[in-house]
Amino acid sequence: MSSLAVPVFTVAGSAISATLHPVLPGSLLAFLAYGPPHLVERLLRFDVMGHSLRGNGTTTVLRVLLGLGLVKTLNSMMSTWATTNWRVTPMRGWQWNREIAVVAGGCSGIGKSIVLGLVKKGVIVAILDVIPLPPDLEQERNINYWKCDITSAAAVAETATAIRKTLGHPSILVNNAGIAKPHSIVQTPDDYLQKIIAVNLMSLWITTKEFLPNMIIKNKGHIVTVASMASFTGMSLMADYTATKAGALAFYESLATEVKSVYKSPGVLASIVHPAYVSTNMTAQSAASLEKQSGGLMKPEDISNPVVKQIFSRRGGQIIIPGRLSFLSAVRGWPSWLQELIKESLPKP
Repeated sequence: MSSLAVPVFTVAGSAISATLHPVLPGSLLAFLAYGPPHLVERLLRFDVMGHSLRGNGTTTVLRVLLGLGLVKTLNSMMSTWATTNWRVTPMRGWQWNREIAVVAGGCSGIGKSIVLGLVKKGVIVAILDVIPLPPDLEQERNINYWKCDITSAAAVAETATAIRKTLGHPSILVNNAGIAKPHSIVQTPDDYLQKIIAVNLMSLWITTKEFLPNMIIKNKGHIVTVASMASFTGMSLMADYTATKAGALAFYESLATEVKSVYKSPGVLASIVHPAYVSTNMTAQSAASLEKQSGGLMKPEDISNPVVKQIFSRRGGQIIIPGRLSFLSAVRGWPSWLQELIKESLPKP
């Protein structure tokens, strides 16, 4: 039963989302009221689970669905407004061919795809990574590379100084670097535990402390945190990884609040992305197993495209990919038995 939990909730969530879209019940109500009488009569002859559509009950149900759909749409609009620091319209003053972006972990996977998406718009990109710059990125005029250990505050400070001197002050920071390796809690090596916490979590503070101050001064900037669906629930054999991604979510939430309430800089945006399993170097070791359990892995472009779109929209907020799994963001508020079903049904590396 537990192995069916996520697919069942996914299908149910998609069906509910489609039903609550105002266009569907609104269109049906309009058709019943103003459509050609012979077509309306034909529609009302249909039976659904033994019940005729004829009568006031159908209209009442459609009105309820329309009302719920409008509330859902309004809620979505309010969320977008709130995560853009209560601005109705996006912040002005962005000139993409003059913007500078720092992308941590930009030489491969999701980070590399984000870099390519940014430079297509003319953004100047500074990549921080410990692996060499790929040959195809060397050909891009707007890509600059610094070999940098983002877990070292001294190394990041030195690199940040070089970036400011060479390119200028960055207005975009993408904290994408991350590592993962499956093992049980008992079998987690002490040195690896320290490393994954440093790379996946502590580096968020290190890079942000370097580049946020100037964003605050200019009241303009965007900090993107690449997290995971693991931010929302624990996973067996990935306790260290899920802990760091839950921490990344807490970091994003705190950052988004601080720029508004502490620094009074509503022009500084914060975003976070929660992807499911993606085909990258991080998942290569368990790719076959994960693909079999999940029905397929996403490509880096499936993540980078929404992230780049979010940056260019000049709006902050959370992005859950794929969107049909958005229900998992609320899993901690569910009854314990439902949470256990979800955790037991998640793909295991």
